Amino acid sequence: MTLGQPSMMKQLARSGVWLAAAAGVAGPLAAQELKPTPGFWMRAGGGIRTGYHVHFVDSAPALPSGAGNFANGYVLPSVSGTNAVYTWNWGYANASQVQGSTLNLERFDSRPRVGDLDGGSHSTYGGELRAGFEALRFELFDREIRFGLEAGYQFGTLSATASGRATGNASYTSAVYSFAGPGGQPIQPPGAPYSGTFDGPGPLIPLSPRSLSTQTTSSAVSESSLTFDATLHTMKLGPYLEVPLGRNFLAGFSLGYCSVLPDAQLRIQETTTYAGTSVAPTTVDQTVRRSDWKPGMYAELRLQYEINRRLSVFVGGEFQMNGDIRMGAAGRSVRVEMGTIYGGTAGVRYLF
Repeated sequence: MTLGQPSMMKQLARSGVWLAAAAGVAGPLAAQELKPTPGFWMRAGGGIRTGYHVHFVDSAPALPSGAGNFANGYVLPSVSGTNAVYTWNWGYANASQVQGSTLNLERFDSRPRVGDLDGGSHSTYGGELRAGFEALRFELFDREIRFGLEAGYQFGTLSATASGRATGNASYTSAVYSFAGPGGQPIQPPGAPYSGTFDGPGPLIPLSPRSLSTQTTSSAVSESSLTFDATLHTMKLGPYLEVPLGRNFLAGFSLGYCSVLPDAQLRIQETTTYAGTSVAPTTVDQTVRRSDWKPGMYAELRLQYEINRRLSVFVGGEFQMNGDIRMGAAGRSVRVEMGTIYGGTAGVRYLF
């Protein structure tokens, strides 16, 4: 053995110690997959939500009554000194009511009316996209709790229909008023719509009609068909917690603010026919659209399975509470109750 051999043996011995130490540390790490650090994630899925109660309401105002009151105008006494014969407290709605030197007014005194209709309970089906940030992890009762913030968008479609039929008596009154003012001088009526007042002043016309007739029938029939359709856009924002349950399983809980924007429309179709009279059938075919935010809150409980350190699958249940949808026209309205909505969801989550 030469003089340099002991020095070389010492160096090899030191290297062996360092290799053994490195192997002792790397062995457990190689046997266990590294966990991701807190960060951003995204979740996509679909689900069903149920509990939407739809009510179609008969919101028609009371029929006009009393002398001089009509559906499309009025001729009533005024404060004028000549109000025993003439009045300036009169009005009308449409230019078609003026025919030459006369004004035509009309009203229904009674007619059958389909009342409130129940649109039933309905569910929505749609998708959801949610993103979040895991802000921190902390120990609680020997478990690693994950805390973060999330925001999401969800959509679903909702449809409901109802129809009804009513029969009964109907009474229709028509009146013709003259545009001959004091002294018989013809007046030029103001353009429609026109509304005179009790105190005036304004153009004077005779208080009493030139003619007044009432037609009645006992076999009038009213039929109504109502359709509601909406796409519900929901935005969510709130905190969440996740708790490991065992190998690869997590339980999650979310609670926060949500607001629903219903892109909604209500179609109203109604027809009333009057047998045995000269009164023409009355028909309504109108579509009303409305979109306004309905604030509320949501809570969600879910079970998550981690396939690997980034990809997971989940199933969950949700409760949601928002303000009611209300809209209407032409004596009909719809109310959609959204105060107690329950749902189920499933999908995948990816951790960046």
